[in-house]
Amino acid sequence: MKRFTKMAGSALLITTCLSSTSLAQTRDELQAEVSTLKDRVAALEELVSKITGATAQGTAAAKQELPPKTVTFASSDPAPTLKSADGELSFNVRGRVFLDWSTGSDENNSFDFSGTKLRAAWFGVDGNATDNIKYKFEADFGGNSVSVKDAYLQFKLSDWSVTVGQSKVPNSLEWNTAISQTSLMERGAFKSAFDFGRAMGIKAGTSGDGWSFTTGIFQGTNKFTSNTDEGWIAAARATYGNKSDSGTWMLGVSGRLRDMNDDSISYKAKAITNQSGTLTSASGTNKDSLVAAEAAFSYGSFFGAAEYAFLSASDAGLMGENASFSGGYAEVGYVLTGESRPIDLKKGTWGRPKVADPFGKNGGAGLWMLTVRYDTLDLTDSGIYGGKQESYIASLSWYMTRYVRALLDYGHSEVSDLAANGTNSADVVGLRLNVDW
Repeated sequence: MKRFTKMAGSALLITTCLSSTSLAQTRDELQAEVSTLKDRVAALEELVSKITGATAQGTAAAKQELPPKTVTFASSDPAPTLKSADGELSFNVRGRVFLDWSTGSDENNSFDFSGTKLRAAWFGVDGNATDNIKYKFEADFGGNSVSVKDAYLQFKLSDWSVTVGQSKVPNSLEWNTAISQTSLMERGAFKSAFDFGRAMGIKAGTSGDGWSFTTGIFQGTNKFTSNTDEGWIAAARATYGNKSDSGTWMLGVSGRLRDMNDDSISYKAKAITNQSGTLTSASGTNKDSLVAAEAAFSYGSFFGAAEYAFLSASDAGLMGENASFSGGYAEVGYVLTGESRPIDLKKGTWGRPKVADPFGKNGGAGLWMLTVRYDTLDLTDSGIYGGKQESYIASLSWYMTRYVRALLDYGHSEVSDLAANGTNSADVVGLRLNVDW
């Protein structure tokens, strides 16, 4: 028993000594590791501080380089245009509303009417997608139906503008002038008879000091169906003029080739308003060619314009020969309140007049303009008796502001060379209130 006690005591003493030595070594190692960790943490803190400082400087620089994410109202005449802070992007709501009343009848009793019509109810947008790409989309909701008018992208390439999509085919001064700025309620009879319109395609335009040139090729409209082999249209228009202190003048020429393949072409025209009936008509071809000349002047409060077009309808004659049709107009006018009617030489169109004394709640006479026109269309040739139409038209326009206008038109039309009744005549009155923005 004593021997066992001595052995146990010796073992306990040895164990205690070994444990003390081990604990001492562990403390030294831990202190060394803690010191190393402190050094590493200090080094990491210094590195993080450097990285954070550089990032802050970079973020501040980036914020200075990037434009602020804001938009500005660039215009309020008549509707505001939204623009990005750098001016490269823009968005504008556009449209027009035409409220018409018309009454009239013809000698042959083919029409006798009196009523109202929402002639146009356009709504759309346009703007800049980048500093060199413009866009436009506009549709007409008038007449209880929807039809797309303009729908295109326009690319600015040096001195040229390239338009891709549905847009106006480049023919005629009056056709390329917005109808809100034409002198009468409706354009000349030859415009509708010879089908100046919009089409899908690509066109390129350029302009300089007093001149403009536009050309394009088109195929169909947005009414394509799988059973249609759409034809093609090629057209071009050039204008040249000069502006001086005394006034502005402009001359122009245009041409067009059409091959409509599966679609037949018809030529027809109404009296002086859109609501009236058809007075002249002809058909019988799917190909034609057209050349036209135009002239316009604006001197002080006086202005005038004339256009004439010659059209050759392929194989449309009674014996299969080409039929020659023609049409145009001549007009003069005077701004009774003393302003002038501007010509935009870069676009080759009539511009929007400035109203010196706009009509408002505080008074103002607005701008009053008087226009008289002789209009002619001949659709009789080579055994086709579509009729020869001559119209004498007087129009009074009242611009309440630059964007709100009322028009009163009266026209007397005489028709000869008709196949059925030989002759006809019509008297039509029209009244319009229009606003555009």
